[in-house]
Amino acid sequence: GGIIWHTHGSGKSIVMVLLAKWILENNPNARIVVITDRDELDKQIKRVFTDAGEEIERSTSGRQLMQQLSTTKPRLLCSLVQKFGVRDEDNFEAYLKELESSPSKTKGELFVFVDECHRTQSGRLHKVMKVILQNAVFIGFTGTPLLKKDKQTSLEVFGSYIHTYKFNEAVEDKVVLDLIYEARDIDQKLSSPE
Repeated sequence: GGIIWHTHGSGKSIVMVLLAKWILENNPNARIVVITDRDELDKQIKRVFTDAGEEIERSTSGRQLMQQLSTTKPRLLCSLVQKFGVRDEDNFEAYLKELESSPSKTKGELFVFVDECHRTQSGRLHKVMKVILQNAVFIGFTGTPLLKKDKQTSLEVFGSYIHTYKFNEAVEDKVVLDLIYEARDIDQKLSSPE
């Protein structure tokens, strides 16, 4: 596992499609799970995979996700991290220990692509996901600069950088437009200070 850090707008979703396609073609036991943290991102991922000719199943509930993971098909699926949620769990650490002690019911060699990994790595949902998918390979995708406090956590959770594609490289390659900032003073007059 590790982190694929590609600047915004440079095609992380397409990289996911190509990597998933390569893994599935070269490992007959592989299964890919793409995890997002917002409904519109989940829909977008499904659309990108579908438009690229890859059939991807979108989980609509936590129960459906667990059913999908406990069978050998679909080999390619996407879900919200919230599908790993737990309601009314007073003693979360005890719950995690209970999950850790029970064998995983997942089938196949799982590769988990976590989109916007800088946002979901430290919460309860991520911890539950890591325990349920304890034998999976986790690859974090992001294009957001990792803050110093998040950087170490990201590296601890996912591993080192697999690949980086920085903003200046994308501008040089004409993949994204350069960002130009001009400081300006705008005279303002308040007509009613109250």
